[in-house]
Amino acid sequence: MTTLFISYVIWAPLQAIAILIIGIYLIGPAFAVGIGLLLFVFIPLQLYLSKRFASLRSKVASITDQRMTLVSQAIEGVRVMKMSGWENELQKRIDAARASEISQIHRANKLKALNEALFFSVNVVISIAIFVSHIFIFEGSLTTRNVFTILSLMNVLQIELTKHLSLGVMAGSECWVSVRRIQKFLESPELVVDNMSDNKTSFSTDVTCAIKLTNVTCCWDEARDSENSEGADPGRTVALSNINLSLQKHGDLLCIIGAVGSGKSALLYALAGELAPSNGTIQRSYNSLAYAPQSPWIMNGTIRSNILMGRNYDHNFYEEVVTACGLVQDFDQFVDGDETIVGDRGVQCSGGQKARIGLARALYRDAEVLLLDDPLSAVDSRVGKIIYYSAIQDLSLKRGKCVVLVTHQHQYIHNVNTRCAFLSDGELKHVGTFEECVAKSEGKLRLVSHNMDVVDGADLVEKDIIPDRIAIMEAEDKSLKASKDVELNEIVESDNNENSQKEKKYTGVVTKATFLHYARSAGSVWLAFLLLVIFLITQVLQLGAIAMLGRWSEYSPERQRSASIVGPVLALGGGLCLFSLLRSVTSFSLTLRASKKLHDAMSSAVLRAKIEFFDTNPSGRILNRFSADVGSNDDLLPHTLFDFFMCAFLVGGSLVTAVAAIPVILVIMPPLIWYFLRVRNMFVTTSRELKRIEGLARSPIFAMLNESISGVATIRSNDAMEYIKEKFQDCHDMHSRAFWSFLASSRWLGFRMDCIMFLNCSVASFLAVLVSERDWFKVDPVIFGLALSMLIQLGSIFQW
Repeated sequence: MTTLFISYVIWAPLQAIAILIIGIYLIGPAFAVGIGLLLFVFIPLQLYLSKRFASLRSKVASITDQRMTLVSQAIEGVRVMKMSGWENELQKRIDAARASEISQIHRANKLKALNEALFFSVNVVISIAIFVSHIFIFEGSLTTRNVFTILSLMNVLQIELTKHLSLGVMAGSECWVSVRRIQKFLESPELVVDNMSDNKTSFSTDVTCAIKLTNVTCCWDEARDSENSEGADPGRTVALSNINLSLQKHGDLLCIIGAVGSGKSALLYALAGELAPSNGTIQRSYNSLAYAPQSPWIMNGTIRSNILMGRNYDHNFYEEVVTACGLVQDFDQFVDGDETIVGDRGVQCSGGQKARIGLARALYRDAEVLLLDDPLSAVDSRVGKIIYYSAIQDLSLKRGKCVVLVTHQHQYIHNVNTRCAFLSDGELKHVGTFEECVAKSEGKLRLVSHNMDVVDGADLVEKDIIPDRIAIMEAEDKSLKASKDVELNEIVESDNNENSQKEKKYTGVVTKATFLHYARSAGSVWLAFLLLVIFLITQVLQLGAIAMLGRWSEYSPERQRSASIVGPVLALGGGLCLFSLLRSVTSFSLTLRASKKLHDAMSSAVLRAKIEFFDTNPSGRILNRFSADVGSNDDLLPHTLFDFFMCAFLVGGSLVTAVAAIPVILVIMPPLIWYFLRVRNMFVTTSRELKRIEGLARSPIFAMLNESISGVATIRSNDAMEYIKEKFQDCHDMHSRAFWSFLASSRWLGFRMDCIMFLNCSVASFLAVLVSERDWFKVDPVIFGLALSMLIQLGSIFQW
């Protein structure tokens, strides 16, 4: 909107200067009085309203962010919400945020209503001021030529100064608010990656060390500026304290052990570069790193795309990875195998499947350093054996990788050759064998194995019986798999179909029921009908005021000063201002009431929907409804409906007046109406579908933003930022194409509407001169002047 109207901030004043010169030439200094009233009363008032609107818009944006945060939290934690019965509590919080938002929007709409009332009535009010000052101050007289010429000039100023200029200032104010919010976001502290790119080759003496931590202290709630950091603030939440640790290259396995909340995941965050040190240094010397978090992040896509995550597909290595992670049996359960769509947040997969997909992704990166945050916790003992011995031992350590494993499955790390690091309360207590760590744990660790069916992992690896174990596991699972085949197939066929994840797009015309439902949401159908009556009365008052100005010019100079003539003119002008304000206030109030009711009904329905609804609809799609679509109902739709009805009644009044003044104009009406209807049908059919496509293309943008933010640690640690950027750019380009097509179709219509109005106005003028010269019938100059001024006005607003 800003790009469309910001140019009028420069162009409109230049037009005003040109019109001022023409007006003074035509009617004298009285025209300057009207222009002064416009420039020093109406325009400053509109500028003030625009500034107030920008201030309110900033408040609305912040409240909208709070409401969207509540909706996002409800969607992300829907299972907890459902199990705990918190729907009503969340509904109250969302309703409270929405009520505060509606209150600010209502205040902004009052300013919009006053702005629209000024726009509609300013040409008549300023014209009356010019004519009154011309007669009573400068002792002049009115003529029909002067009256309708001045009215035509004021119509141009009405569009340029009170519509386009105000829209330019309003759009500029909104743009400034948006720019400041974006600037504030861009100036937010960024993650300090401890000079990772500079320190990859910083080791000159110990080339075998991949990562070295020296006196590292990290805080959870610190956005650290590397230039101003002297240490950890005691008021901050300390995640790690005084950590000294080194990781060797070429087949080094370090197992991080400790109680829950001891800082194991925080240590992996620091190693991955996601937790910046408040004190100390982290030196790095590796080419690549991969990270599998404890809560696996799953993209909305196929299983294969989640594993590859932008990497090229290597069939042999891919098969090794999925086999080592025990995913082959899971692929057999899906109709489409690894091409199965997992859905938003991986809803089609179990917790164990998500964990193994995340592990497979980290393994497929084939990185030098591998960080695994408790990948064995979400799987049973048999799958855990495969993961530990096939994935971690064979596929990683034997291929010379440095592996850091966080685990509570201590049965795998009894081997005396396994190096363990014991953490407690964020401090590194000891680095050594498991038995040494148990001795240093002060009772927090035990030597008892969690799973007694594993006796000696080293012996199993040396005997190379992992393939036999996999075969045994497959045999044991056959009976269970056979008993569940029918059930699994039904679930997969119904839920894992790619089409079930696609958003539906309606086609065809918008039904009458939709309009009736919107009218009922605004209050009732009768209120909507009353609003149309107010529009009609306002239009009649405008036509009556302009016609009265024309009649005023027909009287003698002495009679033009009579109160019996001036009084009705002033009364019609005042009535026009009053009904213009009433019309705009009523219109914006009813449409805002409809928006509030529709939002409340939607939020209630979504919060009470079944879990299946959230599993089959990506969170971005739902957030799109609560953000962009609700925003359209709050801001765009009320203004669009108001402009539509205002222009519709203007067009109707203008055509009726033109036909009344020159009945012969009916000759040109049928072909113009036929062409208009043909163009209208083409545009409505095309633009409606383009708008639906644009709405559908917007949902993936919200989905990708929400998805990427939730998995930002995985994305950055696995060096997949370029891949995610390309995916987001593809989504954004898809939306931009649809939106640009809609704008192009609107310009296509606007050009043809201008052509229709130009032909109509030209033919009307030509026929008026022709019938007057031929004396076929008498043309009332007042009515014709009124019709001609209205037709000229339509030339600039008909396309709206």
